[in-house]
Amino acid sequence: MKLTSLDKSLKLIDTLSKNPQGLSLSQLSQILTYPKSTTHHILSTLLPYDYVSQDAETKKYSLGFKFLSIGKVILDSLDVRKTAYRHLRELQEKCREAVHLAILRNGKVIYIDKIDKQGGLSLATYIGFRTDPHAAAGGKVLLSELSRKEIIDIYRERPLKPYGKNTINSMPRLFEELEKIKKQGYAIDDEEYYEGIRCIAAPIRAGWKVIAAVSITGAIFTMTMERIRNELKKMVMETAEKISNELRW
Repeated sequence: MKLTSLDKSLKLIDTLSKNPQGLSLSQLSQILTYPKSTTHHILSTLLPYDYVSQDAETKKYSLGFKFLSIGKVILDSLDVRKTAYRHLRELQEKCREAVHLAILRNGKVIYIDKIDKQGGLSLATYIGFRTDPHAAAGGKVLLSELSRKEIIDIYRERPLKPYGKNTINSMPRLFEELEKIKKQGYAIDDEEYYEGIRCIAAPIRAGWKVIAAVSITGAIFTMTMERIRNELKKMVMETAEKISNELRW
C-alpha cells in the first residue's frame, strides 16, 4: 500500500534537492500542487530533525544538514570508493587534471568521488552529481556492459538529451559507440557533455562485473587527443586495473 503522506514528503525533499537556492512555502506548494496547509505540515515535521532548514531572513526552505551526515555514511560504506581513493590521488598527481569515480544507479551516472585539479579550470561536478550516462565518458563505460534491452529501458521515457556540441543523439549511434568502448576498454568524451572539455574513462571490475568507472577530465587545451592517446589512456586504464585487482581480494 502506498503511504500518501510519506510519498508527499519524499517528493518535497526531491524538489528541494533540485532547488539549492531555496523555495518559499508558496513556491513549494505551487510546484508540488499541494495545499499550503499540507506543505507547511510536512515542513514542520521535517524541520526539528534537520532534514529541512529555513533561512531566517528570506524564510525560504532548503535541505537540512542531516543529509550531509546520511550521505557520508552511504559514501563511506562503498567499498569501491575506499579502495579507489589512494589510486585516484596518485592518478591526479600524475595527470594534473580532475579525476572522478562514478557508478550507475537507476539509469543515472553518479559521481561518488572527485579530486580537483589545483588551479585553472573548475568543473561544475561534485560528489553526488547525477546526470545522463550517454554524454559522459564514465557513463558510456558503465553503459557498455549492459544489454541493449537494459539501455533501451533506461531511455524509454526520455530522449538522448543534448549537452555539448558532440553529444550522441541517436540510439544506433550510441550502440555503435558502446560496442567500440567494450572492445577497446575505455571511453572518450570529446566535448560531448561540456563544450571545451574532454574526458577519458576506464571500467573498474569486481570479478567480471563492471561496478564503477574512473575518469580524467580537463580542458581541450591541456587534454589534446594526442595526449589522451599517448599518455592519459594508459594512465586511466592502469588505475582502473589496480583498483579492480584490489577489489578481488
